[in-house]
Amino acid sequence: MADTVPKETPNLTTFGATEYMDGALTLSVLRELLLRGTPSRGRGQPRRGRGLVVEDASEDVEDTARRHECKELEAIDLTGCVSAVFVNALTDFVNTHMVISESDSSEDEDSHVHRRTRSGRVRFFEEPVTFPGLQRLSVRGAKSIPPQILSTFVTALPSLTHLDLSSTRAGPDILDALAASPTMRLQSLSLSRCVRLTGSSIRDFLVSAPATSSITELNLYGDTIFPNPMSVEELRDVFTRAPCFTSGELVYLDISSAPLDQGLLDAMPTQPKLRSLGLSYIPGLPLGVVSEFIRSKAAQVEILTLLGTSPELAPAQPRQASVSLHSQIIRPLCTAPFGLGTGRDTEMLTRLRVIELSTALLSAVGSGAGSWRVVRSKGGRGWYVDTACGWVAGSGGALLWRNLEKGHPWRRALEMLAEANGNVSSGIGWHARKMEVSVSWAQ
Repeated sequence: MADTVPKETPNLTTFGATEYMDGALTLSVLRELLLRGTPSRGRGQPRRGRGLVVEDASEDVEDTARRHECKELEAIDLTGCVSAVFVNALTDFVNTHMVISESDSSEDEDSHVHRRTRSGRVRFFEEPVTFPGLQRLSVRGAKSIPPQILSTFVTALPSLTHLDLSSTRAGPDILDALAASPTMRLQSLSLSRCVRLTGSSIRDFLVSAPATSSITELNLYGDTIFPNPMSVEELRDVFTRAPCFTSGELVYLDISSAPLDQGLLDAMPTQPKLRSLGLSYIPGLPLGVVSEFIRSKAAQVEILTLLGTSPELAPAQPRQASVSLHSQIIRPLCTAPFGLGTGRDTEMLTRLRVIELSTALLSAVGSGAGSWRVVRSKGGRGWYVDTACGWVAGSGGALLWRNLEKGHPWRRALEMLAEANGNVSSGIGWHARKMEVSVSWAQ
């Protein structure tokens, strides 16, 4: 694999691994992947030797030159990589290339940090390598990576736009380090189920760090086992002061298990671009409050998650819960205004068309009502979907239609998913919790 990656794919710009092959991610493989192109020595300076990216006497000069001619990686996905082979390799790579080390030579002083000792002698310390070409990183579920190694690795990527740290050992120190970056401008950030993070560290990062000022996708998902660590006061600060909320640019937001109430939702600024909203595992949040928030502040939301949320959706009374769902969410938010039969997006109260629900509640709604049907995934998740609502091409661009006729291709495709009775690939669904960093994002 170490030979195949660079020799056969010199134009490789994205790489994805899984827990099923992380044992192949040795130190030599990580070098071939990450030391492609021209990583820099601090302050944007190229490494010595006309930009050759590795200076290791044990390596072949031709291999070093060959890697220099390869394209740099733009994205790397290490989701679920927890094997000892991978963790040891990453640790060795970080300690070798990303940690400041003392140099035995004073040549090329521009690529060294000068430090004067007590005796007055000047010692030279080589600056760590940085990787400005790598923009998207996921280490979701990589729980075996030591916190210090993870922090050093992530902060050596000064141009990150998409970062998924979900279910890792990331702590407040990594957010402090990211906050100090003068160049990083994140567009997507996932901190779900990071048990070492504190509510105050998340608040300070979102409110004050320049790196978070342009975020449009924010995942702070928590559940009953690993709940969101933020307090009511910390959430209020984030809602009212964090640029990603005050700008109104959020497109994706998951704050499941956060201690939300009507006061906090009232404090949140209007989110005119929000399309996907996660509000699961908030048992005390009334449906009426959710409905009013979407209607008045987030009318463009298309996907909503409500697993374990609201006393009206309690599993102990599934039939009553189904009635409440229709009367308080679907009917007021998803019914076209009286007298308007087309159901175009310009005539809708909201765009809500998909609701993720608990297994018990999905069973209670049975075959659904009207055009609303249940779609289940092999991954264990399930959604209540308006099969007659979909995006349709028009002369002025795509429009969301609420009342697609029977037999329409979009409606038929959704009905087929419902009829599959759970035999649906886990790759099909709504409100993904994993950031797909291997996707090429439009700039």
